[in-house]
Amino acid sequence: METQKLFINNLKAYRKQAGYTQTQLAVLIDKSFNYINGIECEVSFPPPDVIDKICEVLKIKPSQLFDENGCEQNIINSDKTDFIAKLSDQLYKKIEPSVKKSIIDGIKSCL
Repeated sequence: METQKLFINNLKAYRKQAGYTQTQLAVLIDKSFNYINGIECEVSFPPPDVIDKICEVLKIKPSQLFDENGCEQNIINSDKTDFIAKLSDQLYKKIEPSVKKSIIDGIKSCL
């Protein structure tokens, strides 16, 4: 995929994921609506300092805007994977003491 189209697809996906309209993102990076619209309509491409501002607002790394796997569905799947991993860690921490005790008790009863 062409770099600019890849960037635009990821920008749109991350912007929408963050819940921002083009206008809201423009205000947050101190640009006009036309500026963001121009980027998303392939009229212009932002310089590095603007990419940095966009990433700061969207709380992402610049590389994520150029990631070939950064489509909206992959972003959603990534969020699900992170959520499942965090939930699994929390559950493990809660049941770990009980599991260890059960194992120790089982070993003691065999001795």
